[in-house]
Formats: sequence, structure tokens, C-alpha cells
Amino acid sequence: MTGWIKRLLKRVMGSVDEPVTNFVHIPKTAGTSFIVWLDRFFPAERIYPHQLWREVKLIGPMRNQQYDLFRGHFGGGGVRQLTNRPLAQLTILRDPVELARSTYQYALREQNTRVHDLLTSAQMELSEFIHHPETQPLVTNRLIRNISFDFVEDPAAQEVFLSAETIQYLQQHITVKTRPLTDDDRLLRARAFLQACQWFGLAERFAESMQLLCYVRAWRPMGQSQKLNTSSPLQMSDQDISDLQQQNHQDCEFYRFACRLFDERFGQMKAQLETLRSNEQETLDDLLDVHYQRHQDVELSAHVDYRFNQVLQGQQWHRREFLDEEQGYFRWTGPGPVADIDFWVQPGDYQLSIRIINATSEALLDELVLAVNGQQLEWHSREQGVVRVLTATCRSSWIADNGLLRLSLTCADMCSHREAFGTDDERLVGVAVHWIQLTHVG
Repeated sequence: MTGWIKRLLKRVMGSVDEPVTNFVHIPKTAGTSFIVWLDRFFPAERIYPHQLWREVKLIGPMRNQQYDLFRGHFGGGGVRQLTNRPLAQLTILRDPVELARSTYQYALREQNTRVHDLLTSAQMELSEFIHHPETQPLVTNRLIRNISFDFVEDPAAQEVFLSAETIQYLQQHITVKTRPLTDDDRLLRARAFLQACQWFGLAERFAESMQLLCYVRAWRPMGQSQKLNTSSPLQMSDQDISDLQQQNHQDCEFYRFACRLFDERFGQMKAQLETLRSNEQETLDDLLDVHYQRHQDVELSAHVDYRFNQVLQGQQWHRREFLDEEQGYFRWTGPGPVADIDFWVQPGDYQLSIRIINATSEALLDELVLAVNGQQLEWHSREQGVVRVLTATCRSSWIADNGLLRLSLTCADMCSHREAFGTDDERLVGVAVHWIQLTHVG
């Protein structure tokens, strides 16, 4: 087989030798916010589209070779039914008592949850939810049960995240065990899983967790984020806390172990980053940015045609959204006022073009500030309104010696999508960008 055919097959199908990133999404552990950010580091077509077992219609490793990212409620070992490539495991953990409280509040407000009708009809309080036979499994050792699950060694944990209608469909893949694992067994499995993880985070230390992941993967630091799918915490009695700690004995022990391991890994990261320090004013994010730039191994380009189905190295961008009329993706800037994106280009002057397809107001778009590596650009447009192509010239002297062209878009003000357009979307947004082009002009 010739070299170009091998390269083509690798692009289309992926390599069986290259690790797949698998985010083990334990419900109510900040995973929804995390996935929005994680997705930007993978091309849209390389992300496995399903996140729930009931959505998975075709199970078999050979059907999914082209996917480089799985990020669903599949359990610690469930994804092995979906790919036979090596796994780089990621997960986020949460204090078991807080996890139980959040699970109760979620089931109470979300009508599509299995126990919502039971909660509302019985006007069930948290103290009852903890002990009721139908709801108790939802607040009992959920961390270790999710992580331990697979179809061979621990299929008995399936009730944690598989809906009743899905279990029958998956039954052919489940190995019947003569002796189901105990939660003590699962604790041992979860500890081993965590030690083997490429990265794990703690929901209570979300910002530090993202810094650690950016270090491990040599990604741009995350910057400001907007947490999604959250609610105000419910007050718990001392008795409820005591009951949950007792009911989650193994989870609590596991979480204490995780906190110690996280401190160890975070400390090692800080020590390594200190070797990059050039002045006392540099923050941890500044050092992570240096670390990221030093680990880039990209070919410098003389032409950029960037679409948002591609990998995004930048800050202050919301999730990918699909534009039906043009069959392409776009992203809103936000939640912070300054969004940026990195390109790696050859020396020279460049013509910059950016297509904006919406803004919270025409006035905001009029005042949009574009800059390259801190140098403000004079932009122009032939159009009016909130749909425009902006053009500007970028001088060669503004491009960093390593080829970095960091383009920033600064909005004078941010407001919620709900406030601007009358939706139920609470994201703070500025402008919606469809594509970005850079053309070498000398």
C-alpha cells in the first residue's frame, strides 16, 4: 500500500494504534460545561455523536474507527464496546454528598428523568429521596459504580446510567457474572482506573482541574468559563449529610484518595512550570501558555481558511453550532468580552477576512475591536447590519518569531442570548463568527 493511501485511510478511519480520548461523564459532575470546552480540541467529524446508551444503535469497534473523542455516560469500561483503539481516559469527580444533593435537585426539576413523577407526586424531600428504594441507588456510590462499570467485569452497575428500555437492547453484549462485584471490589477498581487516567479533575476545583488538563495535553489555558446546567444548592440537614456519608462510604473514601492524588499531580505540574518562568509577574496561566507554545509541532501556513468544524486553540468561545442554510458551523464569542484564536503562519503580511453572521446589536458590531498579538487592526466592511465580512491587513512585524498569530475580537459589552433575542439561552454572547481567512500578500 502506497504512503498517500495510508495517510488517506488514517485521515478517514483513524489509526488503530493512536489513543482515543474517552471522557467518562459521571452525571452531575460539571461534565456538561466541560464537554463544551473539550469539543473544541477535536474536529467535529472526529467526535462520537452519541452520549447515552439509548442513542447508540450500532455497537461494534470497527464501526467507530474514525472517532477520536468519546464523551458520554458510558461508564469507565463501557466504551470498549465502541472502539478497540487504546484509550486515554479522562473524568471529573465530585464530592459524593454534593453529588447526591445535585442529583436530587436535577430529578426534581427535570421532567424527563425516570423518577421525576415519583418525586413530585409524593412531594418527596431529600431525606426521603436518600432512603426510598426507587431513588436510593441514584445517591449511593455513584462515582465508583460509574467508573467500575463494563460489560464483562461489572455489568451489575448498569442501573446507574442505563435506562430500562436500553438494558434489553444491550443484553446481548453483557456477560452474566456468577458473583456480582461488591462496592468494596468497585472501590479497588475505581482507584486503579484513576491512577491510570491520563487526567482527572475535581468539580469543586474546576479551574485548577482545567489548568492541569491543559498542562497534560499542552493546550491553551481555558480562561473564564460559564457553568451550564446548574442550580442554587439546597440546604441539607446534619442528619442528611450523615446519612449520605454513611450510604456513600466507599465513594467518600474514593474521593479522599482522589483529592490526595490530584494535589500530588497539581504540585508536580506547578514545579515543572516554574522552570519556564521569566519574570515574577507571570501567572500560572501565563506559564501554561508558554508550555503550550513550546509544544506546538505544526506546519506554518501561508493561507488559512478556518471553519469552526476544525480544532480551536483559543479562549472565550461558546459551543459549536450548525448553520442549516449554509451547512456549516459557527461559534458565538463569550462569556468574556475578549475572544481569541491562534493561527501558525509563515512570515509576511496577511489580508484578514472574518465573516460575522450575528451580533447582539449592530452598535456592538460597529465597535468591535480586532487585534493581532496585541496590535489593533483597522477593519473595513462593505455591508451594514449584523451580517458582514470584515477585512483588515496584518503586518509581518506583528507575527511572533515562532509563527504565532493570535487574533482577538473584543466586544464593548456582553449580554445574554435571552436578553438579545428573547430565547431561554442564558449564555453571555457578543458576535457569532462563521469563518476566518488569512491570505499571504507579501
